[in-house]
Amino acid sequence: MRIIFRNLGLVAAFFTVLYISSGCNEATILGKELIPGKDFVNGEDTTITNIITNNIWKVDSAVFTGRANYNKVLGSIVDDPLFGRSHGFVYTQMSLPSNAYSWAGTNQQLDSVVLSLAVRGYYGDSLAPQTFRVYRMNEPNFKVDSNYRYYQALKYNAGELLGTATVIPRSLKDSVSVYGTKAGPQLRIKLSTAFGNQLLQQTSTTGFTNDSTFRAFLKGFAIIPDTTLSTNRTMLYLDMTEPENYLTVFYRNSENDSLQTHFSFGSSAAHANYFVRNPMGSQSAQYLNTNSATGDSLLYLTDAPGFFTKITIPNLENFPNSVINKAELVVTEITTGTGDLDNIYSEPDFLFLMQYTNGDTTRPVIDYGNPQNPNQPYFGGDKTEVNVGGVKVSQYKFNIARFMQFLLRKQENNTGFKLEALSPRNIDVHRVKAGGGIHSQYNLKLRIIYTKL
Repeated sequence: MRIIFRNLGLVAAFFTVLYISSGCNEATILGKELIPGKDFVNGEDTTITNIITNNIWKVDSAVFTGRANYNKVLGSIVDDPLFGRSHGFVYTQMSLPSNAYSWAGTNQQLDSVVLSLAVRGYYGDSLAPQTFRVYRMNEPNFKVDSNYRYYQALKYNAGELLGTATVIPRSLKDSVSVYGTKAGPQLRIKLSTAFGNQLLQQTSTTGFTNDSTFRAFLKGFAIIPDTTLSTNRTMLYLDMTEPENYLTVFYRNSENDSLQTHFSFGSSAAHANYFVRNPMGSQSAQYLNTNSATGDSLLYLTDAPGFFTKITIPNLENFPNSVINKAELVVTEITTGTGDLDNIYSEPDFLFLMQYTNGDTTRPVIDYGNPQNPNQPYFGGDKTEVNVGGVKVSQYKFNIARFMQFLLRKQENNTGFKLEALSPRNIDVHRVKAGGGIHSQYNLKLRIIYTKL
């Protein structure tokens, strides 16, 4: 059975036990802790470099965006020279304040109507403006109990634009005051007067009878970034569980000139996230799905859903019979700084290593421990900073000593590994370019300290 970390909660276990280790400052690609100490005075030290690395880009059937997957990405990145373009659309419903809801008083008149979405961070250029448009959805059977895949673009009426907003992402990091009430960071999009008046025309016996009649009247909202703008450099992180997700109608009646009603997200509201990557024209495009027998010299890794790497180490099972003191797989970033826009599009905080078992089926490497209570501090995978030839780069290291020992005992098989970026979100956009098995300087390495038997 394939173990899906995003769906089984193992990612949560990983981040719960996360150990943040300090980076080494040695002018070497390998950390000083790999140099044999007094415990290894009789040990031998070797570095394996004949490693085959192949970048893979394919549909990730494990990534869903409905039901309990409340984190969303919203935005557009169009100028990443390494990884190309990526876009995130959000679809959501709102709920009635109560069944058989009625507007207060008589002779209601609209002041404004605003859609609010809870923002809990961003990725990319915080000063680059982004434009978002809101449309009325017409997706049949858009329901809360449906689990939507990230590559499913849902239907909306492109001819019914309800509202537009252009924002600077950095301005969304602080709490806001709405009519004297403090609320968390949010994206606020003012919707049209025509739409607001349609809402005011609904009554407890028409669209406001219950959530079913309300969603027959309003199937939902599609929030779409303008993907044509050359300034697009940001993804917003939304959290649909936060209280700032609501539609607010500001109105007055014959008795009161300052009224408001919230249509909150609610537990019965459907939601989904459409996410697309397009590496065409970027550096990564020529290194994806090459199936090269000698491997790719550069690794291109992204948070899911995205690019990952298959690692093959030929004849590793024929390593001399030994006691394995340490076996560490080292992944080193390659950067040209501002030319690659690494100062804007940052690396993932974690990489993860899985073991292939049969075909595309994977399982945790034995060194990771119990997936429900992993030994992550020992296993590694977190980002550290090293200095290589005067250049600061990110590095990721994995301890696979137990796997190596079991392999020599014929209790494991040399079936290869899957290397991927890891995020607590089911959709995320961090990326890193690293040295592959045949790179001349920053190549992927397996360093082994051992004692011959």
